Amino acid sequence: MLWSKPKGLRTPQAERKRGMKLNNISEGTKGGCLLFLLSLAYLWPFCRVLRRVGDEGILVYGAQLVTEGALPYRDFFDVCGPGSWYWLALFFKLFGNQFVVARGVLMLTGAVITVLIYWMTRRLYKGPFDMLPALFSLIMGIPTWPAVNHHWDSNLFALIAVFAFLTWGDKGSSKYLLISGIIAGLTSCFLQQKGLFLVLAFLIVILVNGYRTREPQKQILCQIGTLLSGYVGIGFFIILVFYLAGGLNDLFYATLIFPARRYSGVNLVPYGFGLLEFYWPSWQAIFNHFFPPLASKAFGVALSIPFLLIMALPFLLAILLVSSSLGGGNRLKFYDGSSLPFWIAGLALWLSELQRKDINHLIYGSPLLLILLFVIWNKVTEEKRLLRSLGLAVVITGLLSFGTYNTFEAAAARYKFTTRRGTVYSFKEDTALKFLHDQIQRGEQVFIYPYYPLYYFLADIKNPTRYSILMYQINTEDQFNEAIACLEGKKVKYVLWDTSVDGPNMKRWFPQYDQPPEEEMRIEKYMRDHFEIIGMKSGWRILRRRSGF
Repeated sequence: MLWSKPKGLRTPQAERKRGMKLNNISEGTKGGCLLFLLSLAYLWPFCRVLRRVGDEGILVYGAQLVTEGALPYRDFFDVCGPGSWYWLALFFKLFGNQFVVARGVLMLTGAVITVLIYWMTRRLYKGPFDMLPALFSLIMGIPTWPAVNHHWDSNLFALIAVFAFLTWGDKGSSKYLLISGIIAGLTSCFLQQKGLFLVLAFLIVILVNGYRTREPQKQILCQIGTLLSGYVGIGFFIILVFYLAGGLNDLFYATLIFPARRYSGVNLVPYGFGLLEFYWPSWQAIFNHFFPPLASKAFGVALSIPFLLIMALPFLLAILLVSSSLGGGNRLKFYDGSSLPFWIAGLALWLSELQRKDINHLIYGSPLLLILLFVIWNKVTEEKRLLRSLGLAVVITGLLSFGTYNTFEAAAARYKFTTRRGTVYSFKEDTALKFLHDQIQRGEQVFIYPYYPLYYFLADIKNPTRYSILMYQINTEDQFNEAIACLEGKKVKYVLWDTSVDGPNMKRWFPQYDQPPEEEMRIEKYMRDHFEIIGMKSGWRILRRRSGF
């Protein structure tokens, strides 16, 4: 056992401790069940609402294609790991290709993540506020990005892997170490670097604890081998599946070569990008309708508190760690066996999301570091109750403010529309989606440009190309040429061209994006030459192929 003391004789004192442990387990189970139900109830208003989140369509429409026999990367292209589609496709196979199923999986993911964070918090701290990190994650998690997302899926599997690793440390059974390696491998099937960084974190913990406890080298090597066998075994299984299906080259190109060459440059953003660019203007636009400017800014500051805490996490932890090291006997040491896995795995999750340092990716990478921040803060301020109360009051005020605002905003989505994949709610009528339902037959090929594949799923229509996203500086010239060839060869009749992300507007989301010269924008030229605009619907140009083309 790595982070629990050896059992002694069954003395009366040991029996009392055993009874306290069983009572703690019972309390943790009850608290976990309560949080699970609370999470489902809290997330439902958000998960019923349809928002313009482009990434969701990649996963939902891709999962639909998988249920129909398509092979990712060969038959449709994206950089996500294959688990992103097969996980959701499993639920589609069981319950049907419906919008409510996709969002039900999202709710379940959020609820399980919340419970896992609560249980892991209680390993380091048991007290009146041990639910706070879990509630923080619940309020600042899915409601900030209320859509099916491979980051949420990868976090679910990553936290399960950490929980299995901690269980191995408690019980010393190699099966838990093997399970943690397998689930870390599955995490890489969603987000490649997250599973890799996580298994490397486990390796570091094994080596550090082996050094601390002076374990025999043979035993340490055996532990490393068990862990890696699980992780590598998943990798070999995925390679074998794609090799047998004839898509191995496509797998390597899409998940390794293409992201390294094309994907990272345009995703460079300032640290914490999005808080001032998107959230703050949205809040002020709403509050200014009801309150004076000073009050509007005050409400905005309150809503910003949890975001600022997320942005400051690594810096606050460094400060608290130094304060803790200089403290008394209650300090939480970095090399303490119980906290070491949280530090190393927490940093691994945080680093795995830094390919785009916007506020949402910082939230994705924060769960374990949030636990540490809360636990260390409680220990550092154990004898400074006023300071502790003040800190908790600030955080809770920010969480309640943001949670209340978000809930009222989600409840305002009252426009109801029944799609071919079930009922959705939105803040206003989506006339482009209505056009697809009224004018386009099921299964008909329509091209959505440049990036909103959820329409393919909701309207039950087909993408004539392999690409759910076509964007300059990300996709290659050959990929644009392939898409044009598909549109021409299949004589696609309709195109929906999004004006909200047209040309320079793209810089709103991708500050590093540079619009290419007009002569290099081949797909736009092709659409202007071969199609005519027949209407505008919810910001979309509706194009129909010209006669004779």
